[in-house]
Amino acid sequence: MENGEARTLLALPTFYLLAHQRTRAWRTHWVHRAAGGTAGGMLTLYDDVFSPYARKVRIALYEKGVAFERVRALHGDCNRTDFLHVNPRAEVPALVDGDIHLYDSTVICEYLEDRYPAPPIYPREPGARAQCRLLEDLADTQLDAALYAVVIVEMGRGEAHPAIREATGRDLLRLYDELERRAREPFFCGDFSVADMALAPHLMAAMFLGFPLDPSRHPKLTVWIDRVQARPSVARDNADVMETLQRLQAAGQPGFDPYRVQWRSDRLEWVMKNGLADWFMEEMRAGRVFFPLSLG
Repeated sequence: MENGEARTLLALPTFYLLAHQRTRAWRTHWVHRAAGGTAGGMLTLYDDVFSPYARKVRIALYEKGVAFERVRALHGDCNRTDFLHVNPRAEVPALVDGDIHLYDSTVICEYLEDRYPAPPIYPREPGARAQCRLLEDLADTQLDAALYAVVIVEMGRGEAHPAIREATGRDLLRLYDELERRAREPFFCGDFSVADMALAPHLMAAMFLGFPLDPSRHPKLTVWIDRVQARPSVARDNADVMETLQRLQAAGQPGFDPYRVQWRSDRLEWVMKNGLADWFMEEMRAGRVFFPLSLG
C-alpha cells in the first residue's frame, strides 16, 4: 500500500453520505457469510462503505459473526423505493431482519446486542453500559460535527478556510483531552465495545486531516488507536474501504460530491456556535446544501 493510499483510507471513514444524487450510482449487492452465520433468515444491511455509522454496524456484525446480505450505495443514491420503506429519511445504515425494519446506527447496534448476545459489544454492568453509550454518543455527535465542514472544504474541494480549520482544531483538542481522561485498558469500556467502533473512524480521519494526537499529552489515546486498528473486525472493514476506494480511483469517480452535502442536527449546531453562519448561508444560496427527508 502506498503512503498516499493509506492516508486516504484513514480519512474516508468520516464521510457520512455526503452526496445526494439520483444519477446512476455504484451499487453492489452481495452476501457476507461470517463464521457462525447461516443463510436462512439472513439480515440485510443497507449501507455506504465510507459512512462511519455504517462502519460501526458492520464491525459489530463482524464481531458477532453474524451473516448478512449487503445492499451498498455510493454517491448517496439512497432515495430508492426499495430503501425508503426501511428508512423514510433515506439515510444509512438501515437493517432488515424479516419483518423488522430498523435505522439509526445506535438502535441497530442495540438490536444486534439483544438478538445476538454473544460476544457482547456492551458492558453488562448498568453503569458501565451507560458510560459506553455516552462515548458512542460523543463520537456520533461531537466528533462527527467537528470534522464535517473541514472534510467538505479541504478534502472535498481542495480549498482553505482558516476559520473552519481553527474551530475544528480547537474542538478536537478539547475532545482528545476528554477521551484521554476517559480511556481505559485495553479499550474504552474495558473489553472491545461499541464505543471503540464509533470512535475509531473519526479519530483516524482527524489525524489524517492534520489534527494529530500528541503522545505526551494523549498517551493512552495514542496506544488505543493502534490497538483498535489491529482488531480483526476493524482491519477487515478497513480492507473493504480500501478495495472500494481503489475501484473508484480506477474509474475516475470521487468518493463523494462536496458540492451537494447533507446537513442536520449537531453539524448545524457546530457551524452556528463557531461563528460560521455566513459561510453556511452562502452554501445554501449556492445550492450546495440539502437536508434529510422528513418522517411521515
